[in-house]
Amino acid sequence: MATNLAKSLGNDRYHGMAIGWVFVLAMAAINLFRGATHLLTADGGAERIAGIDLSQNGEVILSLFATMGFGQLLMAAIDLAVALRYRALVPLVIAYTLLQQIGAVVILWWWRPLPVEAPGKYGPLVMVPIAALALLAALRTHAAPAQSSQEAR
Repeated sequence: MATNLAKSLGNDRYHGMAIGWVFVLAMAAINLFRGATHLLTADGGAERIAGIDLSQNGEVILSLFATMGFGQLLMAAIDLAVALRYRALVPLVIAYTLLQQIGAVVILWWWRPLPVEAPGKYGPLVMVPIAALALLAALRTHAAPAQSSQEAR
């Protein structure tokens, strides 16, 4: 049964442009870096990278950052598996990433604006158009190569 699933989701089932799965591979690296930073560093990157003061409610902030980091590490694993083995899922993973980045823009800029100038505040602004273009590329199917009259016989 697992073999049938692997065949149905395998790389031969992906018909989008290569940039789609390359984007997912790049997101695996980004999520691995962000996740490891948020989960494994002493300040979770909150103070050192984002400039968030941890003197008040620091434990809460570190806990939330670690939880976010764990989720990013899980997403890195999914990104890696999809980019390297299950490419039929590339459009789905990119659509998820796009929706996540749109949500981050709405939250960080309008609904609950981030009061510090952190990379996480500006990253989604950059990622929304990039993810949108990657999704379009992943959904674009290649035409089958034309067969010569000799091969058709």
